This record gives sequence, structure tokens and C-alpha cells, in this order.
Amino acid sequence: MQRRFEFEQVYNFRDMGGYAASDGRTVRWRWLFRSGEPQRLSEAEAQQLRGEVALATVIDLRSEGEADHPRGLGPLVGDGVSRHHFPMGDPRSKYAARESGEWDPHYDNLLEERGDEWATIIRLLSDEAAYPAVFHCVTGKDRTGVLASLIYGVLGVDEQTILEDFGMSQLGMDRLVSDLRARGKIGADEQANPALGVPVPAMEHMLEVLRTRHGGAVDFLRARGVSDDELQRLTDLLLE
Repeated sequence: MQRRFEFEQVYNFRDMGGYAASDGRTVRWRWLFRSGEPQRLSEAEAQQLRGEVALATVIDLRSEGEADHPRGLGPLVGDGVSRHHFPMGDPRSKYAARESGEWDPHYDNLLEERGDEWATIIRLLSDEAAYPAVFHCVTGKDRTGVLASLIYGVLGVDEQTILEDFGMSQLGMDRLVSDLRARGKIGADEQANPALGVPVPAMEHMLEVLRTRHGGAVDFLRARGVSDDELQRLTDLLLE
């Protein structure tokens, strides 16, 4: 199965499927996807995607300002597709990183401070009517990466695989930086914004916090009101 989807201006659109879970099952293909902001899809690209995947749900993790984009919500949101907006993150952080030349994404803080929102998303994804579904932020690596790692943790995907999957976002960011250089947005000798990197150690630290401080993804979500029935439905929907 193809994991990475190549679109002209949407980076890091990937299928979550194919990874082994702790109970011997495998994450289901063509059922749950992660992405950068999909409003940059062309209508032709969206039509091609819809021909392969009958999306039912779009989960938007962008902040209020980021989501209020002149392009609108994009061609994936329309008849038969529900959009759920969970505003997260500071839209100024990447600009600040460009100015300072330093960036710490603080994934552990994002995990803990937005725990109730993560729990609500898990409840949403425990309903079969939500699928196929895609969740996204702007570049499809940070907020999207936290949610992907949390879901994989519930499913029992091992941490090394979670980190390798997270690191795969660097391929999309490399292509984005190359495109920005080709368009003159980044000078040939100019350092790219460090916030366009994919800091695997930061995600590794978040997983350590999740494991040592909260007892893992399942206990983290239980503590925020997700029931065992909802967690079981999620795993049964996402594993095969």
C-alpha cells in the first residue's frame, strides 16, 4: 500500500495504516490519514483522492487565525464530509523561530495542556461513521504528529515505530523547503526556518512524558474521561 501521497502544495499527506499493533493485528489501511492543510489541494487532486477514499471527516487542528485562510477550507470539505475544528497552537511560534533561529516545539506541553481536546477527538474517532477520516494542522508534522503518536500509543504500536513514522515528516519538509527556495521565498544561502524541521528528540521526550508521568496513552485518555468502551471501539475500528 502507498503510505505517502504526493500533492503539489500539500505536504505530509500520509496513510496511518500498515503498522503492527501489540495484539498481533495491523493498523488498517485507507481508513485514517494525516496531512498538512488540505485547502492547498487543487480540485483535480481532491477529485483524484476522493476517487480512492470516500472521506467522511476532516479534523482541523489549526489555530483560529490559521484556519481563517483566504483559500477557504479547501475542496475536501463539502457535501457528505464533516469538519471538526479543534484550535491548537500558537500561530506566531514559527515566525518567532525564524527570527531567533531557534525552535522548541514543546510537544509535551501541547499534549498535557490540550488533553481534553485530544480526548474529544478520540471519542469522535471511536464512531464508525467518522471514517474514512483525515486530521491536519498547517505543515502536518507538529500538532498532527502529537495526535498521530497518541493514537498509535492507544493501538499498541511500539515507540520506535512511532518515532520513525514521525520522522518521515522530514521528507515533506525537505520538499517544502526546496519548493520555497525555487520560488525565491528562501535565499540560496539563507538558513531555512528551524520550525520547518522535524525534531525527533522532542517527540521522544513527549512519549517519555506520556509513559512515565501518565502511564501511557490509554491511561492518559482515561484520566480525561474517555471510556474503556470508546477505547475498545477505536482499536477495533483502526486495527484489522
